[in-house]
Amino acid sequence: MPRPLSRCRALSVDLHESLHGTASTVRRWVLIEEPGPWGPDALRDNRLDPELMSRIREMVRPLRLRVVLIRRVHRRRGASPERRRCLLAWTGSKGGWVEEAVLDAPEQVLELDLEALSHGRSPGLRKVAHPLYLVCTHGSHDPCCAEQGRPVARALADGLPQQTWEVSHIGGDRFAANILVLPQGLYYGRVPPEAAVSLARTHERGEVEVRYLRGRTAYDFGVQAAECLLRRRTGIRGIDDLPLRSARREGDETEAVFTAPQGGRYRVRVRTTADSIDRALTCHARRPSAPPEHELVEWHLETA
Repeated sequence: MPRPLSRCRALSVDLHESLHGTASTVRRWVLIEEPGPWGPDALRDNRLDPELMSRIREMVRPLRLRVVLIRRVHRRRGASPERRRCLLAWTGSKGGWVEEAVLDAPEQVLELDLEALSHGRSPGLRKVAHPLYLVCTHGSHDPCCAEQGRPVARALADGLPQQTWEVSHIGGDRFAANILVLPQGLYYGRVPPEAAVSLARTHERGEVEVRYLRGRTAYDFGVQAAECLLRRRTGIRGIDDLPLRSARREGDETEAVFTAPQGGRYRVRVRTTADSIDRALTCHARRPSAPPEHELVEWHLETA
């Protein structure tokens, strides 16, 4: 039977839905600074020129780029007349990077080398040397993102103002508060405000916070779940301690092989099925759905 409507985040928590294997699968990012406000569809409902946004959408579609809007947490009201930033990011499985341009006008987005980005090559901009923490606060898309995300964004901005951005919808409203860490492409969910700065400090020590980890954007869902579940079983926390060697899917099972930090390799099998309980996956969902559920079938260390 369908569950009664409720805040999607509260319903997800009540049903003990796992975070593992739920990160959006994106490798190519275009992040455009726009102070706001953002409507339900941020790329259409904003104060930028509609014709410009239409041209941007047409340009990025064949290049398979994900465009989102970003803004500083402590900002003045309304659109800023100052120059704005545009970040281009690659979150590939063999490493990532972020580069930055400062635009005199929004139209200059069209002059950036987005073709290079689509192939994982540097577009020749200024390298961003420090991690970035992007918190979804897109309340007009889903109220959970505002209610849960804004306190987390404020906490991060108070501690790491130059590394923190609010971001428009990045997926997984029911897991708010969501944090995307670039350039590694790590997704975290259900992060409470009091844990946000600690999570960032943990990341800067070169470790993941497994408790809140949803997955890596470079991996398919089954591989994301395999990494998360393996980390939970082994306690391995180093961001780069489990490089992916291979992955294959047969039916509802995914087998992922990771290089082990002590030598050898971990072989992990995960089964993905539909959850047995339908529920609203967003606060505005018109009908209930059954999200995927990932089950650890087998894992072992091969030393030979």
